[in-house]
Amino acid sequence: MLYLFSALLLISILVAVGLFLYSIYENAWNMFRIPVKRLSMPIDVLRRIYLVVRNVFLQGKLLKERGGGVMHFLFFWGFITFAAYSSYFFLKGLDPSIGFFVSGTLEYAIFFTVDIFAAVLLADVVYSVYRRWIRKIPRYQGYNGFEASLILILIAGLMITYYMLAVARLQGISAGIPGSILETLPAWASPISSFLASSLPRIPSSMGPTFYWVTWSVHAFIFLAFLVYIPRSKHLHLVAAPLNVLLADSKPIGELTKIDFEKDTRFGATDIRDFSWKDYLDFYACTECGRCTANCPANMTGKTLSPRDVIWDLRETVMAQGRALRHGQGEADTVLTTVIGNPIRENDLWSCTTCMACVEQCPVMIDHVDKIVEMRRSMVLNQGKAPQEALAMFSNIESYFSPYANDPASRADWAQGIEIVDLSKTPETTYEYLYWVGCLSSYDRRNQEIARSTVKLLKAAGVNFAILGAEEKCTGDPARRAGNEYLAQNMITQNVETLKKHRVQKVIATCPHCFNSLKNDYRKFGIELEVYHHTQFIDSLIRDGKLKIQAADGDKDEVFTYHDPCYLGRFNREFDAPRSLIGTFATDFREMKMNKTKSFCCGAGGGRLFMNETEGTKISHKRIEMAAEVDASTVVTACPFCMTMLDDARKVTNREENMDIKDVSELLASRIK
Repeated sequence: MLYLFSALLLISILVAVGLFLYSIYENAWNMFRIPVKRLSMPIDVLRRIYLVVRNVFLQGKLLKERGGGVMHFLFFWGFITFAAYSSYFFLKGLDPSIGFFVSGTLEYAIFFTVDIFAAVLLADVVYSVYRRWIRKIPRYQGYNGFEASLILILIAGLMITYYMLAVARLQGISAGIPGSILETLPAWASPISSFLASSLPRIPSSMGPTFYWVTWSVHAFIFLAFLVYIPRSKHLHLVAAPLNVLLADSKPIGELTKIDFEKDTRFGATDIRDFSWKDYLDFYACTECGRCTANCPANMTGKTLSPRDVIWDLRETVMAQGRALRHGQGEADTVLTTVIGNPIRENDLWSCTTCMACVEQCPVMIDHVDKIVEMRRSMVLNQGKAPQEALAMFSNIESYFSPYANDPASRADWAQGIEIVDLSKTPETTYEYLYWVGCLSSYDRRNQEIARSTVKLLKAAGVNFAILGAEEKCTGDPARRAGNEYLAQNMITQNVETLKKHRVQKVIATCPHCFNSLKNDYRKFGIELEVYHHTQFIDSLIRDGKLKIQAADGDKDEVFTYHDPCYLGRFNREFDAPRSLIGTFATDFREMKMNKTKSFCCGAGGGRLFMNETEGTKISHKRIEMAAEVDASTVVTACPFCMTMLDDARKVTNREENMDIKDVSELLASRIK
């Protein structure tokens, strides 16, 4: 028969668990009742297990930042370890006769670990206070300070009351009290508690039972309060984040949802109905840690865009409007108002360069860029609204099949004087590889050098290749990432027809944006291609001995650095090939402070190359400053977009005399042995 205390404890547990589950129900109701977009994903069991092990249990993405990552790693494993104590604590309170589920050495090892981790968690609390309120790490400032402090107080309270109960046990105070925990545990199995018990004044026997029960009750109350508070605070991520990692989308990074214009009736994301259940899980999983915003090139250069705020504002909107719907405060069309403009500023949506730095840094695998592009689609497709320069770009693509107002017939003029197979003129010619030139390398005078250099390298290696010439059109990438899915699909459809007509199977692309589109986007439009970025292909030629490069006379006096294009690096995980190529001639190569997965964007992605940057510092200018910090005399690029932005930044910041911008292909073409 339960003691009265046990009965009261049972009621308290049931109330707390009930409130916890009701909050989970509310959030689940939002996820599955509000969205009109249907989303399915492959089971892909092994990959999902790997993601959970790496990013939940091993905290892989968090550990990219050592200080905060180690702190959170210890918090996570501290609570996992402490769960053994908490489970036994409540079971013993409900049934004083119950024993721990194992005994002997294993039991001692478990509670030895608990005792150590309780001290680690207290140290973690102190370190968290230092980071947030003394060191004042910028990404924490102004965000949920009350919630953070409350959670830290609750954690500290749990650990302190744990040690108080342990001291009472080791000083003999709790002996014989029904429900007292770990009475048979040897002192050596709780070393921190033993040290405290021997160092602190002995608790008077007359106060023993009162001290014990008050401490026990406070410990239980803190734990149950924690349980109730979690799903009502930013710490909902404790429940949602592991699920979000487990259910992470398996599509290629940056791949966008294809709109079916014949069936779909809602285009883009106008209100919260237009996000999927997985988007809602993203909202719930947000820890508000700010790593996304701290690595966002737009935010780092003075724009108001904050990927964290985008996710958090959408989460708050979902919770508020979902509550109104559940409580019958109106129909969906009246309750669910647009999220564009309020709370999400239009300027912020257009500031995004789709560089994926936010997604790369997010420890719980939230995709911020997808949501931003969906809201862009809403503005463009439903209202015809976009920055004036973007509208001009759309018009050019529609009329000239390129972001530039150039005659499509002149697309291959850059190749005049070069013996090259042009399939638009000699369609029956046999070839193995199609060289996809891209709009910038076709029309922009500076970037035409990239095309000519690439052709020189391919010819030197004896590669059998051709170009489409006047039949090549924009891949649709700038329009697609800028929200004009309809125009992008028109371009993709026409290009797919052309590629099929010429029986193209293997493609070499100098532009990472074209490379990414042809490799990842086009699969959903009926064609599978074997696509190489020119750095990958040339690197393979050198490794196979088909192309030999020798250093130039002045290379030993040059300082080289490499700028990772976002669509080649973060999107497609190619970091090694360009560096391998630079290593064939460079004797002094220096990495900029933000490189590889943390590379700083040039500012051109998402259609931004064709829009004015009027807010804050230009992103490209900040990147050039990073190159100057390592005393680079040559900044090496592997992208025409990056070339355009960085070359302009070099000129505007008066660095023309002491810094050059070169594509990898240009440097290699001038060093062919």
